[in-house]
Formats: sequence, C-alpha cells, structure tokens
Amino acid sequence: MNKYDLLKMSDAELLKQCRFEARRGTGPGGQKRNKTSTAARVTHEPSGLSATDDVTRSQHQNLAHALWKLRCEMAVKLPLAEGESTPEIPLEPVPRSSSPAFAPWLGRIFDALLANGFQLAATAAALGCSSSQLTKLLSKDDFVWQKLAEARQKLQLPPLHR
Repeated sequence: MNKYDLLKMSDAELLKQCRFEARRGTGPGGQKRNKTSTAARVTHEPSGLSATDDVTRSQHQNLAHALWKLRCEMAVKLPLAEGESTPEIPLEPVPRSSSPAFAPWLGRIFDALLANGFQLAATAAALGCSSSQLTKLLSKDDFVWQKLAEARQKLQLPPLHR
C-alpha cells in the first residue's frame, strides 16, 4: 500500500493494521493515573512505526491522539513506494493539525525536503515558493519544526531559526 493511501485512511482502517496496547500512564498525576490503563500505544505492523499518548484520563481520546501522532510519523518517515509520486497538495492554506488533510500536506513537504537534501532554498524552488515562505509554513507547527530539526541534524546541516 502506498504512503498517501495510508495517510488518508480513517482511524478504524488504520487501526486494523496496527497493534494496540493499553498501558498505565507515566509521571505525576495522582492515584488514578497510575492505577488505570488509559495510555495508548499504537504500532503500525507493516512499517514498525509507533506512537504513544497518555495526556488525558480517557483511553479513547489517547488512542485518537496516538493515531494522529502515528499518521504524522508516517508522513515524515515513510518513503514513497516504487513508482509512487507525491500528489499535488496546495501548500497554503496550511491545514489545521487536527484536520485529515494535515498528514498528506506534511507528507508532501517532507517528500520535497528529502528529495532536496533538506536544503530549504532548493525545496522551496521545487514547491514553487520562497525560502522565507517555506520557513514560515514549517515553523507554524511544533511537531513539524522538531522533525525538520532532527532530520537536518542527522545530515549535519546547521540548525534553522524561527
């Protein structure tokens, strides 16, 4: 299955390909947090990518948020399948992170970054925007900015500033 089909799946469809684990939350939070299994961890079996969430006392909400995190990880880390091309997804307006359109948007950006060695000027040119516009788009979301910083650090590129 190709990357963008995975990113567009409903939570129920994606969960069928995942292993789900309910666990106890970690850290402070009193007796309730350490005695109930409300934390959620989902692992996408075919790719091995996983995500965890334990922010709320609701296992249902934590599962939904862990699936969102997993989708974002897939958008950033999964390569394109053989013969797959990145769909034309508009850069602006940036979809809200809670929107189903966010993961495909993020995938398009990171596919372009990967193809251009995480160089912003070359990526911006490939996407048809300016370097400053691309930086502004990427800096709007903390998750996106963090993943960009991690990728650039692995390639020993200088850090970017917001």
